[in-house]
Amino acid sequence: MLFFVKATLYEQPPMPREQYLGMIASTWQLIKQLEEHGKVLAGGAFIGQRAGCVILDVDSNEELSDLLNRLPLSAYLEWEVVPLIPADRALESAKWALQQISLAQTR
Repeated sequence: MLFFVKATLYEQPPMPREQYLGMIASTWQLIKQLEEHGKVLAGGAFIGQRAGCVILDVDSNEELSDLLNRLPLSAYLEWEVVPLIPADRALESAKWALQQISLAQTR
């Protein structure tokens, strides 16, 4: 199952800046590990913003929830999660819709 996940940090958490920056580094380290294990397909930080995104490939909604909740900054982030379908499946759907139009026009 593919998901586009965007995380935004609207306010710095109430902690010393050094601790906050350490949590950012730890969060990105965990994301890199997930990338090495094939769970994160792509992603990165947004330039000039306290936000970023990843595309995750997970087996279930529960796995997605577990992965997000384990990120060190998780409790301070606002999440936007969008389910995706693979491009080949989107292509199949588009071709099917096109066939339906052709069939309707021949009737």
